[in-house]
Amino acid sequence: MIQRKQTVFLFLAAVFGILVMCMQLATVSFEGLTTYRIFSLWALGQGSARSFVPCPLFILMLLASTVSVCTIFLYKRRPLQAKLCMVNIFIMLLWYIAMIVVCKQLAPDAANFQLEIASSFPAVIAILLFMARKGIIADERLVKAADRIR
Repeated sequence: MIQRKQTVFLFLAAVFGILVMCMQLATVSFEGLTTYRIFSLWALGQGSARSFVPCPLFILMLLASTVSVCTIFLYKRRPLQAKLCMVNIFIMLLWYIAMIVVCKQLAPDAANFQLEIASSFPAVIAILLFMARKGIIADERLVKAADRIR
């Protein structure tokens, strides 16, 4: 059953996770001239000074992408697949909490805070994971119904 629709959802979740790890997440600027460009692994300040405060964002997204890819190949163990989808959705919630903490650490009194499109991708990933979970549960019901008929 690897060709099912939940495989596509899980693959897209992994692709969006990789995009989040590569793209800029936010821009923070203060009333002065200090500006931070926040990525998943580091924040670039003025003069190419790097701060590794956002590193937990990278770790969480790497974990979520890895779990999504591994979940694709667990198609013979559908209950475990459904549980891993829920774990991944929880990781996405943790990612947003970590994003708030990182932004508060980097810029406690930021005058201008601008989110980029990549910071909305974890919400898209959570939706894709929810849709994959629904497909997995539907497949499990279908298999159980077929077993009852025999």
